[in-house]
Amino acid sequence: MASLWKDEYKVGIDKIDEQHYQLFAKIENLLEIAKSGNEEQNRQECMSIIDFLVGYTITHFQTEEKLQKEKGYVSIDQHVKIHTEFKNTVLAYKELLNNNFSAKTLKGFIGTLLAWLVNHVCVCDRKILKNIPLQNVESFADTESFIGNVAHKLLTEMYDIPILNKKSCIYKGTVDGAVIVRTIAEGTGKHLFLYGMSDKLAELLYNKISGMSLENINAMDEIERSALMEIGNIISTYAMSAIKDNGMNGTQIKSSLYVREYNETDYNIINSVILEIMTDYGKMDILYSRLK
Repeated sequence: MASLWKDEYKVGIDKIDEQHYQLFAKIENLLEIAKSGNEEQNRQECMSIIDFLVGYTITHFQTEEKLQKEKGYVSIDQHVKIHTEFKNTVLAYKELLNNNFSAKTLKGFIGTLLAWLVNHVCVCDRKILKNIPLQNVESFADTESFIGNVAHKLLTEMYDIPILNKKSCIYKGTVDGAVIVRTIAEGTGKHLFLYGMSDKLAELLYNKISGMSLENINAMDEIERSALMEIGNIISTYAMSAIKDNGMNGTQIKSSLYVREYNETDYNIINSVILEIMTDYGKMDILYSRLK
């Protein structure tokens, strides 16, 4: 298996880069066990690695936060909040695996961790040295421009995928896509995001997250599914922070994944906007609906 770590992940701070390398190496160890099919036989080793990841993640975040404080990083408060939320995610998975160790949960943990770490290293941590805000304060003329900005953030800024064209579509009861990620963000309000993507685009995004190939859209394992769902969590978190009347205080975000067809009927038709995004790797449909 090719190394998960890539030199392009370096942020230019030796200590931080070394810690990132160690985190990727441990995830790679877990991934090798998960791919071997011998998770139960290696349960003790898996839990030992997870214990390391819990401790090392905390140490690493403390190192990053100290550096940000020393440099007067403009988005330190938001960065600390992101760290705190992810520490809680890692601890929740640890508890799940302690109580009921299973291959499915282990793979879900690997996919979530890998997608989050790649995004955080490549998008968030690279802004520290240059003192670039994690998110600029923006205002949007309408919901369509808001969703267009979400698409740009996801495809172009995070994963360097150019947008060739975009247009708004009339809601017809369906969202197209070989893979559809459904994300609900619920706090003071309730918001629905659907991300429908072509098979080629889903394969490319997974490759950019993991460095691995997505072999079969119709038979994804839990690592692949959880990694793609984490994309929905990440970009919807960004989107919600741009909604002024809601913000992110107390907002819970949860994603699920569908292949080929989405059959739920929880749209608010009046307040739904669909944007069709064209790329060199096929189409992405993004639907946003404020449910309450």
